[in-house]
Amino acid sequence: MAHSTNPKNSEVDAYSYIKNELEKLGWIVKNPARIPEGEVYKQNEGLYNLDIKEMLNRDMPEAIIKLNECDLWVIESKRDKKDIEQALDEAKNQYAQKINKSKKINCVIITGLAGNDTDGYTIINQYLHNGEWETILFNGKPKDTLLSKEQATYLLNNKTPNWQEFPDFPEEKYLSSAETINETLHNAGVNQNKRARFIAGLVLSLSLNEEINLRIENTTTLVKNINTLIEQKLSEVNKENFFDFIKLNVPPSKENHIKYRRAIVDTLKELQTLDIKNAMASGNDVLGKFYEKFSKYGNGAKEIGIVLTPRHITNFAVEVLDIKNNDYVFDPTCGTGGFLVSAFDYVKKNSNEKQIDKFKNYNLFGIEQDDEVVALALVNMIFRGDGRNNMNEGNCFQKNILKINKGQYETGKYEKREGGENSNPLITKVLMNPPFALKKGDEKETHFINYALSQMEDGGLLFAIVPVSVMFKAPHKNWRKELLKNNTLLSVISLPEDLFYPVGVHTIGIFIKKGISHKFNEQKIYFARAKDDGFIKIKGIRRYVNKDNSIQGIKDELKSFIYNSNIPIKAVPEFKTTIKLKEKEKDFELVPEAYLETNYSKFNEKDFIKTIHDYVSFRFSSFKLKDITPDKLSNNQINLKDRKWKYFKFKDIFEYDSRGKRLIELDREKGEILYFSASEFNNGWTDNISNPLFTEKDAIIYTTFGDAYYVQGEFTASDEVSIFKDSKLNIYNGLFISSVISKNKYKYSFGRKAFKNKWSRDLVPLPVDKDDKIDWKFMENYIKSLPYSKSL
Repeated sequence: MAHSTNPKNSEVDAYSYIKNELEKLGWIVKNPARIPEGEVYKQNEGLYNLDIKEMLNRDMPEAIIKLNECDLWVIESKRDKKDIEQALDEAKNQYAQKINKSKKINCVIITGLAGNDTDGYTIINQYLHNGEWETILFNGKPKDTLLSKEQATYLLNNKTPNWQEFPDFPEEKYLSSAETINETLHNAGVNQNKRARFIAGLVLSLSLNEEINLRIENTTTLVKNINTLIEQKLSEVNKENFFDFIKLNVPPSKENHIKYRRAIVDTLKELQTLDIKNAMASGNDVLGKFYEKFSKYGNGAKEIGIVLTPRHITNFAVEVLDIKNNDYVFDPTCGTGGFLVSAFDYVKKNSNEKQIDKFKNYNLFGIEQDDEVVALALVNMIFRGDGRNNMNEGNCFQKNILKINKGQYETGKYEKREGGENSNPLITKVLMNPPFALKKGDEKETHFINYALSQMEDGGLLFAIVPVSVMFKAPHKNWRKELLKNNTLLSVISLPEDLFYPVGVHTIGIFIKKGISHKFNEQKIYFARAKDDGFIKIKGIRRYVNKDNSIQGIKDELKSFIYNSNIPIKAVPEFKTTIKLKEKEKDFELVPEAYLETNYSKFNEKDFIKTIHDYVSFRFSSFKLKDITPDKLSNNQINLKDRKWKYFKFKDIFEYDSRGKRLIELDREKGEILYFSASEFNNGWTDNISNPLFTEKDAIIYTTFGDAYYVQGEFTASDEVSIFKDSKLNIYNGLFISSVISKNKYKYSFGRKAFKNKWSRDLVPLPVDKDDKIDWKFMENYIKSLPYSKSL
């Protein structure tokens, strides 16, 4: 089949590109004339807007975006990249100028777009500023992708084409690009554990602002050109030794060259849609997002417990520690450099150019054992202008950072570690998220903390994220004691349970002052349960939805406390408190849940009604809920607030009858005796058996997850159940007390289970009589006055 010797590119490519990109950037790509919430008129759809039609007649650009009821954004495209100026000129003079003669609508943003799917696209955006069209910049650099909805809104609100901060792309855009590139690299046969490095190399090749000729047909030549750019940039920052970690490698088989070349071209074009150079220079860990997405398909990160710390957490830690330009900052397990990036960005906002230059060259240190990952950290820092950063690959336990002088500046150098100490430490601030010890034999998180402390000056501050078990489980008890013997514990923060989703590790953040023994009689510790960070899980992805969250809520207060623990802090039940530890604490638990007060202020009849309802529906489980008679509130309804209440320990209420005994399912024989476990369903009822190891009767069971249930009649239970009895206990006051005890459920989880050494320290409020003794009769009468109680 013969073809023309000079085929022309099609403008259909640009039409599809614009539509797809706008959709990924958060715009509703529907005709506003047909769909009220629509925001994009595509080609001739603009004719349906009478105001646009009046000004342009039938001459329509590629797209017109409705920014609001008055303001518009015009996009005009051309098929070849060389025609970019023509595209911009037509957007300005052929369309925007005519629209702006209207008294009803205005064109305030224009975009010239030129190119095609083969060559990629060039984009210029301009904003109408004080009557003149000015190119949209970010920190002086052109914004060369289409605008996200948030970015366009930023322009309108701030009325400036030169941004000093960077309104970010929507999360969906990054995820979409990561998915697209991952599929591209999969089809090209790029190893799943090498894909993040492939991206890092291409991103670094773009940093020199030199055009990469995508029309080169020879794969070896194209790769050589890209590697030359990578090597040149690494040479500029004195990091030539990282070249082997970042360079692209041509497949050994020539049969795979075409696919590999296609992968390079398609990936570079996709990166272009992210405005990758500006995005990398902003506060966003783009490479981290890509690495997380790629590691989902590979095994390397999962096998060594690597999870990347979300940016809002690294920012939180940096701000609380208030990193200064004279601090020496270290992350011994730096991953893609998230903590170091946040520290650098924070210092940049609060320092002059001379201070920034000194800080970036002499004050930042990071080690990462995975050479694939440290390459990403290096590229991250290079894009932030960190010319000679002290990134180092290898095992941190084999390295010391010794204080030295380089010219007029004090800095550090890596030396082989001999023994466990550093004779001349430099570091003043540590930020770290050690790899989780997922398997037996893994390096324990506590070892990383000990190592980091060994590199610090006395009085330095450390922030670390560790699994919650490190701070309360028995195997780490001696480590906790030793930690406080030599250092001061300032704060412990429970972090959101799904912070590292899909990795199911519950984590905690700790703040430590190095080298000053914890003064138990004087030093308060700031405990907080920051379970809300503004993110919710939607379709398996954590998305940011709310700026008002507990992480932000404690940030400023905690920052002040870290530097002055004597400031007054108002305790908030179930959220935060400050306490002094007892030096002879038996279990030495260092988690907020062990010290927070339970919030009973909102405890009301609905809690008791639910307990009764759940009990009735369990006992009569063959009924449908609608068949259970709710009955009405009694005419002599009792007001709980009219009663006097007093706090009791469990031992003051019950006779503790010990824990149950485990009987695995294979050993159970069917029968009539109810068997209870820690199940959250059916009030803990799990089975009916005939061969119990023991039986009890008429008692409250308390599961290891903090659920309390009253059980009437004979039963048996597993070892995940504590059993409470009293001669005055009956079904009515039993349900009352169960409701109250269950309010402590927030303290317990799969990691921290409600065994005696935990619940014995909890306080339970109960109504009392005039002699301050538990009023068992009142509790019984109260339950009898509530709906569903007649079914008991």
